[in-house]
Amino acid sequence: MTGSLRIDKGKYYAILNLRDEFGKRKQKTINLHLEAIPGNKRNAGKALREVLIEYEKNHITVYRKDTLFCEYIKVWLEEVKPTLEVITYEAYQSYIDIHIYPFFQKTGVSLRDLNYQHIQKYYALKSKTLSANSLKKHHVVINRTLLNAMKHDLISSNPADKVTLPKVEKFTGSYLSVEQGNTLLDVAKDTTIEPAVILGMMYGLRRSEIAGLKWGAIDFENDTLTVQHTVVKYKTLVAKDRTKNKTSNRTLPLNKEVKAYLLKLRARQEQDKLTLGKAYQDTEYVCRWADGHVIRCDYLSKAFKKLLIKHGLPDIRLHDLRHSCASYMLKMGCSMKEIADWLGHADIKTAMNVYAHLDFEAKKDVADRFGSILTL
Repeated sequence: MTGSLRIDKGKYYAILNLRDEFGKRKQKTINLHLEAIPGNKRNAGKALREVLIEYEKNHITVYRKDTLFCEYIKVWLEEVKPTLEVITYEAYQSYIDIHIYPFFQKTGVSLRDLNYQHIQKYYALKSKTLSANSLKKHHVVINRTLLNAMKHDLISSNPADKVTLPKVEKFTGSYLSVEQGNTLLDVAKDTTIEPAVILGMMYGLRRSEIAGLKWGAIDFENDTLTVQHTVVKYKTLVAKDRTKNKTSNRTLPLNKEVKAYLLKLRARQEQDKLTLGKAYQDTEYVCRWADGHVIRCDYLSKAFKKLLIKHGLPDIRLHDLRHSCASYMLKMGCSMKEIADWLGHADIKTAMNVYAHLDFEAKKDVADRFGSILTL
């Protein structure tokens, strides 16, 4: 197999010379994601060699129409790996290894013979154990694989287009009452996840935002907290200097109670640093272990669940503290616009869709007040 470099619109591309199972020559263009600037040609050449080695291993499978679909989907994943974020790649890999590959391996169906009925049977079986939302994610992987096969002229149409996916039910988040919220704050006191509970309940931070909050984002002089960095995990812990979307990047005011708590927490961490010396890992994260290491997202969720069970509180997710925060804001008379801004929603419509059930609960108070002033 041979290949060459091409520059298009200021970017380097790898041009691979391939042959299909009939011996017909084919070319494949791959974006190397490198700027065509002086000094970058060597890096582009190295990237081309790596791509050639990868395709040398897989080209027999990639360009054969009688390839099993289960094998092709694995090859597709490795092909698109350079274009995916680590967390996305690991999620796709999990869907394939645990669910998609074993099912289609048993069917023995080839890429060429795959039809929508095979895929429909997969969803029918998996819907017994997986949510409609999970299957929607699986469909993204299957659909993208088949679109790739169409691009290489291995199939003439995409059978995934004819599939009917299970209906995704509108999600309704759980939340704690004010009394339950105060109980949680009490039982979380002096635990490892106390900062996470406070940040989730009072600021509605997402789990990735809680784990990613750094001391540098807290301004004690101007009493502000800025959400601008996240930490996420599937298999690998990934830190990002960005949030879910632009509006998620937000600055919120510190109240006196939270400011006092955070100052006390920072002082304790500084003492830990002095005590442990070189053994201390200074990560700058607010939520961290006594030795300075960042607390992983999955640990936050598991420890939170255990805390709830231990103290007889409702079995909710850590993310549901965000919903609890919204419910408290409604009780305080905040508008949906204020809630959307506080929680970092893309727009007020999103907040209204997510918290419509909470908004209705708030309206019940209005109905009750009518009964107190008007008599039938």
